[in-house]
Amino acid sequence: MATSRRRRPAANFAEQAVALAWGAWTELGVSGWTSTHADWAIDPEPLILFTAWLRDADPRLRDEATDWCVRNWRHISKARLKNLLRDQPDDVAAAFGEFAATVGAHAGISWPGATHPRRYTITGRSTLPHLGRPSLAWLRLRAMFGVGARAEILRCFLAQIGGAMSVAALAVATGYTKRNVAEECDTLQRAGVLSVRAQGNRFYYSLARRAQLKAFVGEMPAVLPDWTATLNVTRELVAIERRSEAGGVKTLPVHASTTLRLIRKDLGELDIEAPPENARGAELWPALRDLGAMHLGAWSAGLWLSEDRPTSAREAGAADG
Repeated sequence: MATSRRRRPAANFAEQAVALAWGAWTELGVSGWTSTHADWAIDPEPLILFTAWLRDADPRLRDEATDWCVRNWRHISKARLKNLLRDQPDDVAAAFGEFAATVGAHAGISWPGATHPRRYTITGRSTLPHLGRPSLAWLRLRAMFGVGARAEILRCFLAQIGGAMSVAALAVATGYTKRNVAEECDTLQRAGVLSVRAQGNRFYYSLARRAQLKAFVGEMPAVLPDWTATLNVTRELVAIERRSEAGGVKTLPVHASTTLRLIRKDLGELDIEAPPENARGAELWPALRDLGAMHLGAWSAGLWLSEDRPTSAREAGAADG
């Protein structure tokens, strides 16, 4: 069971990444030591892929997350795991293959991309807290609307302050196919939950009854992050830090340039200012290191900087008025 006692500050990106994952898993009911992310809405599928990638960075985290998945796999979307996995690099897919196979071997289920299970003994320490907890707002949505695209579409609209989204944009944001999203948007629009406007041959959807939906769903936390973008940035920062520690000073600028290319879109999704386009060579790694120290350092402690995108329940509530 988690306590309010905070662990010592993480010293490097790898430790900060583990602390971020622990904070999220503890909210989901994994047996952790500290409660740091009670103000964050937890999104499980990106977290599962990221935790699998961490592998031996923290064996206890990997094993307790596996235990949670064995016990609570019914709350996880296989379709979303499969779709999110397509956009992940090969090392994530390989690590998730073992994780998925291990969960499957003990839960009697089949997750996409499963390969060969590792040796593992169930710990039995994980639970699933009451879904009224603010940090479990997205799991609460699934309990209400089912584990599928419908709940994820509503999650996307609740997580943003306002505005309409196309089917294509919703498909990317939810991790479901365009066809699946289009069908669910049509159903929600017919039910009066969404409104729609046509622009050319595209349809743009928005929440028709935001206040009523929020009242029905219940209390949400202050921070509603884009977990896919957040964890993509975190993973690449850890990877470039590992390269810097392994030596290879001559090739580090090249790797830093590749890292920036890989995370630039995700930084944009988070409204984080990327290093300038004209940053080159030896300037890039220090710039990425400073970026990580500021943002990953805050995320690992359960903080969301004002410089990052202001996706918060309180601001969304102000927009309702």
